[in-house]
Amino acid sequence: MHQTTGQKPDERFEDVNLKSPPELLPDCREICLLKVHKDFAVRFDGNTYTTPPWTIGKKLTVKADTATVTIYHGSKKVVAHQRCWQRHCRIENKAHKEQVKKIKKRLWQDRQIAAFASLGADARLYLQGLIEAKIPIKKNISKIMDLKNEYGSAAIIAAIQKTLVFNAYGADYIENILYQEMTPKKHHAPVKLKKNDLNHITLTEPSLEEYDAHVLKRRKKDD
Repeated sequence: MHQTTGQKPDERFEDVNLKSPPELLPDCREICLLKVHKDFAVRFDGNTYTTPPWTIGKKLTVKADTATVTIYHGSKKVVAHQRCWQRHCRIENKAHKEQVKKIKKRLWQDRQIAAFASLGADARLYLQGLIEAKIPIKKNISKIMDLKNEYGSAAIIAAIQKTLVFNAYGADYIENILYQEMTPKKHHAPVKLKKNDLNHITLTEPSLEEYDAHVLKRRKKDD
């Protein structure tokens, strides 16, 4: 008999139905939403963890405990890495690196891209810039090659060199440069005023030599 309640424990809890504990414990991992950068990796806790190259530019869910960093696309697990507690390290999955190599190999084997790359070192550098900027490569290269047929290889190379200076990647920049340089400048006639006498007024340009002589004369006085 319990001294406080005056009941036996089995009688007191006779009508109490206990629930069974959950099969899985709550997810106590550190969770964050991170963007996949151009190097096919996310930045987490001072380190980079690689993901498949098709996830570049997407935001993935990263869940980390003391031992593992698991990355999800939606509810689907993409990859799991062993967590690194050092700083400035790159934790890389070899399969991801191989996938990137295959994609680049297929890209360079494209006939039109190979023709563009044959234009020279500047063209290959520009192509690499397109890849890093995540710009649709085949679409832009196709347009640039059409411009080459219209303006010639020399004009295309000159335009590419200018865009490389400003890291301006895309066929639209190339087209704009070619249009500006290949289109003749229009010389517009002066504005005509209602009073015809005013249209014939001409102003003489000031001679800078007079100003120089005045300055020198003043310096001599000060001396």
